[in-house]
Amino acid sequence: MSAILILKPDTLYAEILRQRLLTVYPGARIESVATVGAAQERLQAARYDLLVTGVGPQLGGDVLDLLSACQGTASRVRRSLVIASPNDYRELSTLRLLGVPAVFDSSTESPEQFTAAVRAVADGKCYWSASILAFMQRSRATSNALFALLTNFEQVVLSVIGDGCDDVVAAEELGVTVATVSAVRRGLHRKLGVQHRGELVRVAAQQGFIRFTPAGVERPGFGLLRASYHGRRPKTAAANEVAVGPSGK
Repeated sequence: MSAILILKPDTLYAEILRQRLLTVYPGARIESVATVGAAQERLQAARYDLLVTGVGPQLGGDVLDLLSACQGTASRVRRSLVIASPNDYRELSTLRLLGVPAVFDSSTESPEQFTAAVRAVADGKCYWSASILAFMQRSRATSNALFALLTNFEQVVLSVIGDGCDDVVAAEELGVTVATVSAVRRGLHRKLGVQHRGELVRVAAQQGFIRFTPAGVERPGFGLLRASYHGRRPKTAAANEVAVGPSGK
């Protein structure tokens, strides 16, 4: 019997998804949770054939980090299907990087098309909504230019100071000196063409580095970005960085 986990806070929406999933996986054991933390607990306790999840601030955690943990041979999930909207290039490009096989645009596609997406996943195929791919194509040039402009470490720092915090708080969170954060902040102002802290916050939010929610500030994909940076930098660069500033990619 197939096992499916739905991560959606809206119980009515989750029930609609369950009914659609049963048309492709008849008799499947389908469970629903409302938060990333609850999903992590379920995944620690059991294996699932499919994870169906949304993305966004209402899930009480970073879905991108959760999906990252679902990759690889040791994964507790065989396949993933993400329900998203075409409005955040950085989030969608991270899903592509993670190899998520299916991303469904609920804002433009019908319930019947969702069933088709589920069936494609069940058959071991990929399904990315045409509207999602079109949005990524339109956004690629501008977003890639920004990501190419900033070093990995600058993107990590932007994810922290992008909520408007001061350099002391950012330095404590990142484990570097205040002078390092201040130097990176000046570089970000220069590269991004901004003059004030508020403008930097605006850019960070527009590019998906931070997200303001009623529960607080979220940093989508921050764990992945930070892990990627730490995995790529040489040991000597790490030592120099804490002492005097970032060394770049």
